Amino acid sequence: MKLPELELAQGTRFLGDLHLDPMGGEGTGRFLEWLADASAAGAPGVVILGDLFEYWIGPAQLEESAQVLEALRELATSGAAVLVVPGNRDFLLDRRFEERAGARVLPHGFVGLTAGGRVLVIHGDELCTLDRSYQVLRRTLRSAPVRTIAPRLPGAVSRCAARRLRKASARAVDRKPSAKMEQQPEACLALARAHACSTVVCGHAHRYREQTLAGGVRWLVVDAFGGAKDTLVIDGEGSVRSLAETPERA
Repeated sequence: MKLPELELAQGTRFLGDLHLDPMGGEGTGRFLEWLADASAAGAPGVVILGDLFEYWIGPAQLEESAQVLEALRELATSGAAVLVVPGNRDFLLDRRFEERAGARVLPHGFVGLTAGGRVLVIHGDELCTLDRSYQVLRRTLRSAPVRTIAPRLPGAVSRCAARRLRKASARAVDRKPSAKMEQQPEACLALARAHACSTVVCGHAHRYREQTLAGGVRWLVVDAFGGAKDTLVIDGEGSVRSLAETPERA
């Protein structure tokens, strides 16, 4: 599959795995502060690496999450590009979300073009290739029938469905060996080569990772939101770094 190719300017920030409750909560406040900080720093773009929300079924969440959507739109209106790669919790983000948030949703990720080379930007769950049952479920949930039916569910029904899916997911995770659910370096390298990228950036694992793979391919996994290295940034050389390690945060 050929992915969109988008220019990413110096100062563009990445974060992921916020798992915000669309109904609001402490995480929402922290994210609004993060957006204000990115705006104050003059970030030309913000890339959300998936799971912005703990769940997203359809139109009901547009009203529930209005505060977050308005803050994203305000950032976009200021001139910053707001790019969202859906995760396994919010893969149903669609055109209505884009319109309300002033964002662009990239369902399968994209290739970022920087001064330092080509960067593959994905959520990261596609790298868990040893977890075959999850990959089957992933394909099923993202199928056309599900995408057609889910947004048409009443709000109460959609919230109930989301709760059931979260519980089922938690039970499945508890039963599986942790090694089976790990992101696989071989899968990461294969995707990087398929898209001719020298760097891969993703989330999903909820813990920071920086690794050099065969051929010098760099692989960065951002911390879950709130972690010590929960934000990446494109530096002056066009390379992706943890914001915690850049000079302005030293």
